Amino acid sequence: MTRRPGFTLLEMLVAMTLLAFIMVAGQQAIALAARAAAPRGDGGHSFLVRHQIADWLETSMPIRSSRRERAPLVFAGEPASVRFVTDLPERFGMAGPHVMTLAQAPGGLLATWQPLRPGGEAPVDQRLMLEGVTRVSFRYWDGSDDRGWHDSWAPGPRLPTMIQMNFEGGAAQAWPPILVVLKNQGY
Repeated sequence: MTRRPGFTLLEMLVAMTLLAFIMVAGQQAIALAARAAAPRGDGGHSFLVRHQIADWLETSMPIRSSRRERAPLVFAGEPASVRFVTDLPERFGMAGPHVMTLAQAPGGLLATWQPLRPGGEAPVDQRLMLEGVTRVSFRYWDGSDDRGWHDSWAPGPRLPTMIQMNFEGGAAQAWPPILVVLKNQGY
């Protein structure tokens, strides 16, 4: 008996089953890639803003509130706000030291800044940095005593060693606390 050229029914069923598995796997891979590439909420904006805020705090400058030798530094920390001096970059025409305030606002985290000018008032600018944040808290580490973290930091002769920032609400639920070590201690 001679065999006719072609495939048997069993071979055709096996081939079609394998082809169906490959098609399903390909479709799932494409769907997974599409979900992974889809934009996430703010597209990383909140990460960049938190990084920028940490940079501002890290470069806080120990500038005194007046020319007197024992005058306190321009730095005040409260549980929901912090006021400090930092050197803003030249972009956007804002070069030089500015007094910054980061505080909780009804819509999120509000940043206000004004140029540090001796003896004169300067215009104040503000911007809502992180929207949807319902609670902002700051804690201050004093490395010179055993008491550790403080809920507030009064203006005095030096800056805290470290600041902890906590954000709650909205996308902030998944954010860990941000710890910032200040570079300029003002000793």
